[in-house]
Amino acid sequence: MKSNKLLLLLVIVSSLLAWNCKDASEAVKTPVKAIKVEPEIFHLTVNGTQQITAEPDPLDADPEEKPFKWESSNAGIATVSASGLVRGVSAGSAEITVRAQVSSNVEKKIPVTVSSINIPLTAIVVSPETVTLNVNETRQIRATPEPSNATDVSFSWSSDNSNVATVSSASGVVTGKNKGTATVTVKSGNIEKKIPVAVVQPFTIYIGSIAYRVDTLDYREIAPGVKWLKFNMPEYVNGFGTPGKGLVSNIIEVDLSVEGNRLEVCAASQATLYNVERPTAMYARKNAAYSASGRKVVAAINGDFYLLSSSNTTGYAYINNRPLGMEVENGRIVQTPFSWNNGFVLSDNRLPSHGTVTYSGTVDAAGQTFPLAEINGFAGAGELVLFNNLSNSYPTDSAFAWSPYTSMMVSLSYPEGGWRVNERMEFTVTQIEHDIEGKDFNGESAILAGNSFGDPNRSLGLGNNPETPHAMTVSDQGAYFDTQTTGDDPYVYTTTLTSSISGAATASFSFEYQSATSIPDFQIFYGVPWASADASTAPNLQLSNTGIDAGNESKWQTFTLDMKPAILNHNWGKNGHALRLDIGGKSGYHVLIRNMKLTADYSDDDDDSRTFLSKLRQADKIGITMNVKLDGRTLTDKHLNVVGYHSVILQQGIPVNNWNEAHPRTATGYSQDGKKVYLLVVDGRQANYSVGVATNHLAAILKAFGAYSAVNLDGGGSSCMVVEGQIKNKPSDGSERAVANGIIVTVNK
Repeated sequence: MKSNKLLLLLVIVSSLLAWNCKDASEAVKTPVKAIKVEPEIFHLTVNGTQQITAEPDPLDADPEEKPFKWESSNAGIATVSASGLVRGVSAGSAEITVRAQVSSNVEKKIPVTVSSINIPLTAIVVSPETVTLNVNETRQIRATPEPSNATDVSFSWSSDNSNVATVSSASGVVTGKNKGTATVTVKSGNIEKKIPVAVVQPFTIYIGSIAYRVDTLDYREIAPGVKWLKFNMPEYVNGFGTPGKGLVSNIIEVDLSVEGNRLEVCAASQATLYNVERPTAMYARKNAAYSASGRKVVAAINGDFYLLSSSNTTGYAYINNRPLGMEVENGRIVQTPFSWNNGFVLSDNRLPSHGTVTYSGTVDAAGQTFPLAEINGFAGAGELVLFNNLSNSYPTDSAFAWSPYTSMMVSLSYPEGGWRVNERMEFTVTQIEHDIEGKDFNGESAILAGNSFGDPNRSLGLGNNPETPHAMTVSDQGAYFDTQTTGDDPYVYTTTLTSSISGAATASFSFEYQSATSIPDFQIFYGVPWASADASTAPNLQLSNTGIDAGNESKWQTFTLDMKPAILNHNWGKNGHALRLDIGGKSGYHVLIRNMKLTADYSDDDDDSRTFLSKLRQADKIGITMNVKLDGRTLTDKHLNVVGYHSVILQQGIPVNNWNEAHPRTATGYSQDGKKVYLLVVDGRQANYSVGVATNHLAAILKAFGAYSAVNLDGGGSSCMVVEGQIKNKPSDGSERAVANGIIVTVNK
């Protein structure tokens, strides 16, 4: 009796367990919503076949919905097997229907056309043509025949790197497996189409304590070891009041350990009127130049800041749009350091570096050596400057044309063995010319320009050159100048100086005057137009009240100023073009001026570059050495590349030197071992698209990608990235801006 009761209890428990398991099983079933098929429409010839693949949507739908049911609307036109294999029977049209096993209302209809003649396939059209997806993400690639009525088309799919991305052999569904690139191929017979696939790993960028999600917009490996990524940080807000949010950036990673990968500085073409060039034109020009050498350009960004024009306020007359920092292109110096000595250096070991860059140069001939002061720069009094064919080819824009000194030009051949730094180059003198004010350059030649100290005892005048008098009238009366002030801050410039006083043993400026009143705030400035007050001789000089009577010699007073204190205390010297006379600070002054003179005495002219060049003869051999140092250390690379930068923004992995404004930005950085370089362009000034960054945020982005050191280059409307000849960012000007130089990425073909 007890055993019967126990048996009954076991039966009840087993029944309950079975019931509960059935409930649990039914509770997790997912209903099928639709059926996806491939292909969705096709053409056959009579007796031709086509396999249709069908999958439930979603993929984890109730497995009892399969196997699917297949049916042809007209078995006399086309038949279909239980596995979805369709066979053409006779010419005409039919419709194949596939239904779910349980949910019979869920179905998909596939039109089929059967032809009595074969229509060959000529091409396969895919959508999309490139695929970027995250790890574990899937993407459907659709393939259609061309022509659309091609017969007996059956697509098969494959991946050349299943570790990165797999593809279903029949349906074209791609799945990302690991970060990297792969190529998916779809084939039908001997016709195929390749689809590049990039798989990215979703990541987060931390800026300060804020974590920003990063969305991949595009990604691919554009050459072995050269990867390009376009990404967005949709929730980014720059904190500077720029409307909206979002930050769209482009970054290129260059693996310098891959054979042939190299970064180079590219100066703007010297054939352009303003010495600047659009990055796409720069890319195309350099790519054409490399076409026969087994190399090619794959990317470019804009480079260094530059001067706006020759008529700048610095005291120098530089070539139009030349950079502020040093610029060297494959061993040919484009510009010696100007306003700053910051240099991003790419040397022959291919590893990048940055720091303080300095230059020194010499010219040797006939047993004599003379310092080479500048490359493609302003030739000061007594200085020797070299111009190569990377200077502006328009002589009116040449710094040499702005020289106020009597000058001499010596034309040279192309250097034997090519241009290089940190090594003596040998040239041949091809032509010697005197009193030259500008020159076009021919091919790869060079020119040495040398100035004398000029005439230190030349009389000066007043007039409209280099600038029209301000708040005053000036009348040339022949024997004297009649000046009258008509407003606040009246001033007038003297005629251009033709001599230097920086090396003079003694120097003075003098003139004779008559004044209708005493003028207690008369001042003298020295420099180019728009010279600032810190170049003045001294404040509040004074003219006495003499009365005005030009014919009365007793009324003429002499004003003399010792210039040597001005040289010592106000940095007067080689770079001034004129004197500026500030005749009081208001209207109502009346002054006559005559016999203006700048007088200086020199004890020796051995430092006169014109004297050095005058000893040369045509066909003479001369040597030129141009040394470049980084942080005081002479570099050994003969084909160095250097570009200036604004400031260091990432130092030993820590953001530094914040420029606290949000703008579009261009920057470059490199890994701790120097083997990877990062080129970053961030868009800005575009509300609700990309709002721009301060430099500390720029540094944080570079750090997130692996940079250990980084520098800020040019930004604003100049920021531009070119990949495979196409602009990939959205410049804030609406289109790319011409720039002085850029950095290009070159690889082996």
